[in-house]
Amino acid sequence: MTRLRLIVSALAFSTVLPLGRTALAQDDAARGAVLAREAETLMSAGKTAEACAKLDESQRIDPRGSTLLDLAFCREKEGRVGSAYRHFEEVERISVKENRTDRVTTARVRKNALFAKVPRLTLTVPSVEGIEVRVGLAADPASMTLVPASEYGKGYAADPGELRVAASAPGHKTWETKFELKQGMKKTLGVGPLEKGQDPVAATPVGASAEPKPAATDDTAKPAEPDEAEAPTQAPASASSSAKHESGRLVVDVQFVAGGHLSAIGNAPLSDIDGTQYIYNGTAGTEFLASCGELEVVVGAGNCDATFDPALALMLGGQLFVGYAIADDVHIGARGFGAAHVPSGFSILGGPSISFGLSESFWLGVSVLVGTTSQEALVTGAEGSVPEEFIGENDGSDVVTIPVADLAGTYSSGNAKANASSGFDIGGSLEVSYVLFDNPSDSLFSGAIMVSAWPTVLAAPGRGIVAALPIGIGYRFY
Repeated sequence: MTRLRLIVSALAFSTVLPLGRTALAQDDAARGAVLAREAETLMSAGKTAEACAKLDESQRIDPRGSTLLDLAFCREKEGRVGSAYRHFEEVERISVKENRTDRVTTARVRKNALFAKVPRLTLTVPSVEGIEVRVGLAADPASMTLVPASEYGKGYAADPGELRVAASAPGHKTWETKFELKQGMKKTLGVGPLEKGQDPVAATPVGASAEPKPAATDDTAKPAEPDEAEAPTQAPASASSSAKHESGRLVVDVQFVAGGHLSAIGNAPLSDIDGTQYIYNGTAGTEFLASCGELEVVVGAGNCDATFDPALALMLGGQLFVGYAIADDVHIGARGFGAAHVPSGFSILGGPSISFGLSESFWLGVSVLVGTTSQEALVTGAEGSVPEEFIGENDGSDVVTIPVADLAGTYSSGNAKANASSGFDIGGSLEVSYVLFDNPSDSLFSGAIMVSAWPTVLAAPGRGIVAALPIGIGYRFY
């Protein structure tokens, strides 16, 4: 008889238990819905903080994507842009899985709009078994949120205001600090060291609340998956975790440059040869005499350019890049070069530029350059213009060649030099950079010491080409 009663009791328990679980889930869904409605009322009354607290509780007991999206908007309105950014990011992630393109678009647009406003906290965490780091507003203990170990050494999205950071681990005393972060600021913080021992009073763990957890779908009240940030088996980052450069920063790259410059300018104006006389053919075997610089005697004659040999020179100067980090490894902006040529000449070039980080040590980029150059080169003669009506009588050429011996002044010796100006140059430059020393931080001096080379080729329409290889060393602030 006793065995029969045990069997009957077991069957009854196995039948009632699932019914009890279903009832509890339905009760959580009902309470979550009530809290969400109360939040709407509070929001309409302008009580944003209270509304956010209701949505937070609703999401905790009945996780849903729609509730998390409402909570993200609420936190944004409250001014807690870091929390809002993380919530929008999570809504985007789960909505992709649920194929909710409407929510994906909404969350992505709002997340991107907040990006520049979000303070970033880069944590360097010691290698202590079981360590947990929480961050939140100092004035609101409920805001303390567990930072996922995967975020160590990265720019964790924090809320603006006075922040509290607390680190705890089994067998160690709690370590904490406070500081101020404003919108868009970045800070690198070394956590610890944690002292061995126990806190004086055993209390509720610092920041017992965690990030709200999204539901698998909005149609069923399934419990949320455990958040990766709360997984007790997740290994903490080692003490070697370092700060990282991030997007959203002004980039300024200043370098001293030196290198070689090749001028292959075939012809360029030279006022020193004015007065040089030359002959061009006219009709019926006639010949006409023209003089360089005398442009009013015969229209179309007297316009002369000197001709030059190619020449090499040493260039010394600087390079300046000013731009913006659209990603931690993509910088876009404008680059300029200014250099003096030895023994004589100069370069002034600039234009739009983009630079890509291929690895922690190498960067590659490209610039479109316009400007002008001038370089001393050997004068080999000149070219005098021919009036348009006589071009046919001069073998179809609009210029005649003037031998160097016929040039006016000292240039007739054949060994005189002058500056060959390229006029207007247009071309491009590649960038190959190597990081000698990396210094990421939240200070104004965050950046890297770099050595760079910029192979450059320019065209001077109607005159020739220019090539250069400036090599520089300096500091890129970013």
